[in-house]
Amino acid sequence: MDGNSGRPPLLSLGFMCGTSLDGIDGSLISVEHGKIRLLAFEESPFDASFRQDMKRWIAARDPLPDPSRFMPDLATLLSRTEIRLGERLLRKAGITHGAVNVVGTHGVTLRHHPDPHRLDFLSGSPTADGVSYQFSDPFSLARAFGVPVVSQFRGADVAAGGSGAPLAPILHRAVFSASEDRAFLNLGGIANITFLPASSSESPVIAFDTGPGNMLLDLTILALTSNREHVDIDGRRARAGTVIRPLLEALAADPYFCRTPPKSTGREEWGEGRLSEVMNRLQSQGIDPSGRTDDILATLAELTAWGIRRALAFLPSPPKLMIAGGGGVRNRFLMERIAALTEMPVRDSGNFGLPSQAIESVAFAYLALLTLSGRPGSIRTVTGASQEVVLGQITPPPGGLSPEALRDVRSLAGIHLPSPDRPRRPG
Repeated sequence: MDGNSGRPPLLSLGFMCGTSLDGIDGSLISVEHGKIRLLAFEESPFDASFRQDMKRWIAARDPLPDPSRFMPDLATLLSRTEIRLGERLLRKAGITHGAVNVVGTHGVTLRHHPDPHRLDFLSGSPTADGVSYQFSDPFSLARAFGVPVVSQFRGADVAAGGSGAPLAPILHRAVFSASEDRAFLNLGGIANITFLPASSSESPVIAFDTGPGNMLLDLTILALTSNREHVDIDGRRARAGTVIRPLLEALAADPYFCRTPPKSTGREEWGEGRLSEVMNRLQSQGIDPSGRTDDILATLAELTAWGIRRALAFLPSPPKLMIAGGGGVRNRFLMERIAALTEMPVRDSGNFGLPSQAIESVAFAYLALLTLSGRPGSIRTVTGASQEVVLGQITPPPGGLSPEALRDVRSLAGIHLPSPDRPRRPG
């Protein structure tokens, strides 16, 4: 309870399944008098066979002739995991269902193509608008927890002309801004960077995807170990390898790295198709990939670090500190290479109050609160949209949306949500 207002804090559950498809992360947060606090966090990893099958399904590989037919079935399986995870988080924190205001679920990205494009399989197809689609089952979540559920966060920004990503920078701004210029680096399947100007500065927040993060690394070790290993623990294998310079130079020549932000990328550019390209390129050079696993991992780790260094050229000024979150923080070798190439200190977000793996699920818990309170969750200078927009779709609980409860959330938002969630107004 906030002593200044006498009003209870805002409470939200957030779930995140990233592009690496390793599992679901869940966070329970409270927001009180401008402070975001993590009450409970837990990871729910997928077992190896489910993870492998999900990646094959996303890539539309045989033997599934029409993978989209099974999306609703997978959505219900994922929601079952989220419900069990949410129940554990509430028990850990000693919070009852009725005290939670909202649930936010990111879902699994099935397609992220924010630019206008044509559909090759439709003859005479007109140009389609940009899209970003994440599948989930918000109906089961709303029934299980008895509160509104926010999902499909990215589509509203894409509809406003934005890239739909990254969305977490609004949390980074609220939590990690300081009196100096900083950067927040998210090392997920795709890596992205947020420039956080000093609190006294008038510079805008800038954020964009830098290129591959863990995705190619994870896909590579999975493929070259015949599914025996799904992650390079601590980056040990990459550390033992030697960078294959011609491969690194070919990958670094991808035009994405030179594109001016706002920009975003995803599995379509850095997933299974790119892995096949890597393997074919090596074989054409007379290199047997199966005998060079460590060297390939060293090369891809260097590519991730190089992409991050390249991204610094697009920032208004060099940050004094880089704070890192996401699963890639566990890869010590990768963290060392990032620090070496960027020539700046790189610190785990856990040193600043939020564990690295929890950042994304905390972000979607926070974004869900913004949506329910009617506040924008995007930053125009980050995504390139025409305006800041309220994100997502709201699924009501079984009893419907209560006007009184919504008014309470809006009232509490005015008291509790940190001021950086409001876009800056010109003086």
